Amino acid sequence: MERSRKQIYLSRDQDEELSKLALATGRSESSIVREALSEYLTKARKKADASPNPLSKLLELKVETETVDGSEQHDRDLCTAPDAVPGEGLS
Repeated sequence: MERSRKQIYLSRDQDEELSKLALATGRSESSIVREALSEYLTKARKKADASPNPLSKLLELKVETETVDGSEQHDRDLCTAPDAVPGEGLS
């Protein structure tokens, strides 16, 4: 399993509790954090799927564009039909 390194900041209380739990269970702090995050993400995803945010639906759309930089020609990319002649169709 490929992993990515992340840096997080814990409160002093969280750090102490995590250390105690790791010692009590014989597990690494990292494995406990990964397990807790997996459980949280599963619950959060179910909740998000149950009441989708309109913005998340928008972000799922795939828009074909020739523009590499989205700030260039954004009106054309957003307001022109894919088969339209560039420069026509905008008002």
